[in-house]
Amino acid sequence: MQKHYNHKEVEPRVNQMWEKGNYFTPRVELAKKPFSIFLVPPNASGGMHIGNVLMIAIQDILARYYRARGNPTLWIPCTDHGGYETQVTYERELEKSGKNKFQYSRDELFEEIQHFVVNNNQLIKSQIRVTGASVDWSRFRFTMDDSSVNDVVETFRKMVSDNLIYRRSYMVNYCSSCGTVLADIELKENKEKTPLYFVKFAVWDSEEYLSLGTTRPEFLFAATHVLVHPADGRYARHIGKKLKNPITGNLVEVIASARKFDPEKCDPFLSPFAPSYKKYDYEYTLRNSIPSRNLLDWDGNMLERHPGIKPVEARNKEVLFLKELGVIEKIDESYTDSVFLCKRGHIVESVIMFTWFLKLDDKITPLRKPAIDAIKNGGLTVFPRWREKGLIGWMEKMHDWPIARQNVWGINIPVWYDISDPTKFTVWFADKTGTRQYGNLKRFLDQGVSLEEISLGLERIYPSEGAVWALEKKEGKSYLPETDTFDTWFSSGQWGTIVFGALDSEDFSYFYPSDSIVIGHDLLRLSVSRKILLSHYLTGKLPFKTVYLHRLLKGLDGQKMSKSFGNAVSLEHYLEKFGADVTRMALISHTTLQEDFIFAEEQLLFFQKFSYRFWDMGEIVSLANEYSPDFSESLGLSHEDKKILRVLDGLTVLVGLNIERYSFAYAQEKLCDFLSDLEGYAFSMKAKGNIHISLSVLRHIYAKYLIILHPFMPFMTEELYAKLYNSSSPLAVVPWPGKN
Repeated sequence: MQKHYNHKEVEPRVNQMWEKGNYFTPRVELAKKPFSIFLVPPNASGGMHIGNVLMIAIQDILARYYRARGNPTLWIPCTDHGGYETQVTYERELEKSGKNKFQYSRDELFEEIQHFVVNNNQLIKSQIRVTGASVDWSRFRFTMDDSSVNDVVETFRKMVSDNLIYRRSYMVNYCSSCGTVLADIELKENKEKTPLYFVKFAVWDSEEYLSLGTTRPEFLFAATHVLVHPADGRYARHIGKKLKNPITGNLVEVIASARKFDPEKCDPFLSPFAPSYKKYDYEYTLRNSIPSRNLLDWDGNMLERHPGIKPVEARNKEVLFLKELGVIEKIDESYTDSVFLCKRGHIVESVIMFTWFLKLDDKITPLRKPAIDAIKNGGLTVFPRWREKGLIGWMEKMHDWPIARQNVWGINIPVWYDISDPTKFTVWFADKTGTRQYGNLKRFLDQGVSLEEISLGLERIYPSEGAVWALEKKEGKSYLPETDTFDTWFSSGQWGTIVFGALDSEDFSYFYPSDSIVIGHDLLRLSVSRKILLSHYLTGKLPFKTVYLHRLLKGLDGQKMSKSFGNAVSLEHYLEKFGADVTRMALISHTTLQEDFIFAEEQLLFFQKFSYRFWDMGEIVSLANEYSPDFSESLGLSHEDKKILRVLDGLTVLVGLNIERYSFAYAQEKLCDFLSDLEGYAFSMKAKGNIHISLSVLRHIYAKYLIILHPFMPFMTEELYAKLYNSSSPLAVVPWPGKN
């Protein structure tokens, strides 16, 4: 046996042995209860970072344990096309080479990103391998493989037939530079000092005025109301007053707010109601008869008052105008407000646009209530337990879901627009000279641009209210295709179901639903809740039995580690220096933390030292192979022999129970503690007269120890088992001790 363990030599060799033997490809055995999980697919926007390894380590512990327990165990590896995040990452790479996306047609850009993703998928596969993940590579899936795309399209068609899909206006986060709608989770919030302007709104037919605070004076012209809660003792006396907008002279009414009043969270100043650029206010208008209107165009320019310029420029003009009017009471230069950025660092604004929605509460085919009922009826266990209430609470208050994006990279919404009335469409296209055009479809047709030319160069289409759409084209009519792609969450929301293949397949019948999903706690709302809604809609069952929410690794900037934010730490750094076993164990040790964490090297050094001690114990056992008889209870065991055997039996049960309870760090801690017991036992052997029996016990105990430590430390345990024990099977498929 080598004096020192070399993870760089052992890990690739052991990995190759596992894969060559197909040890992780389960068979359907109807007489046995299966255990199934799927890898929450890493985004194909680039290689994995160290944060992804935590999820892999947890799932590998589960897979190796249940496989050892005799359950046919399926762990499906997969990757996610990533939609917006992948496109942003690719565009960033383009910019580094002095190019940008506008140098490519829509189809060309799609092909370039596809090539980028193919390379990243290969990289991610190799990274999953080096972590020691015991996945079934024969069942690898990608969220934009042919089968996945077909399944997503068929789900959409089914939803259309069930009257769950519709289009309406809604306020969305929009990046005009990227030209796409963004989910809240895709925004980066920056706290910045922003001047707070206090503007005098005169009370109608009075010398009195109210001072209203705003950081967006460029939008004040659209103010029509001020909301005051009747319980707000500071301002309730103003309810019913009529004010004059100082910019337009129009009426501004002070009305009673029906919102819940929380004196601890309300602003220390009175502000105008802003449903045209604040989502919180806009959603209030959906339940109350207050108007709102869009203030920005597709390029992020003002539509009214200062048309054609950016809001920042309009703000400067408006402040000068208000100063000339003498209605700025004061300016607070120390005020701090939130500014939201896309992942490329562009300012994101709120716009109101027509977009695709998924209905959650249809009377005939409701999505929400059956899924929530299934959770409440005991169909789901959430770790930590208190998160279950939050999951249900979020699902209860979810709005209908806007499912469209304006990305090039993604699964196209399979819809055709009937353009019989071309006035209802705005189009972006490259004409036959390659020049990009943008405007009303009727205007281009009237200018003699052919529909074929527009269709061939079509980059984007925006249908206004009343536009007619269909799933299939009818003969005799002219159509243009939808250019929007599905929100990535729409496809990933179905992943808990479609990852197992066709609903009538043998795999699906046997392995669905999966036993658990292991995922970051930040994705409870956006990912877990949507997987539950869509999978229950498709199958009538929840997609998994357990949700395990782990803490997040933070980048050195203190934010969630993310490739698109550029703060991710390469996992290769840790695997090269410490190896997969030590890296995994250090990550698992953090799962007891209540807060997100920065990965500390102290933990890595602790488990590296443990691995040295564990390997040294293997050297002692190698001597036992030469000088000890086979273990037997009839060898005449001493009190110390029987005691350590009892301790190991108890440890085996404890580790198994804690894995089943998702208490991984505790199980790992007890496994590490046992090494001290084993070292103490080995040291005490020197004082014994008959050391051969003790060596036999040590050899027996170490074999069992290797088996129960294997889920946590797969490479070193596999190597030691092969070197020390004459077994025809690798440790990866050796039964759990005590399992008949």
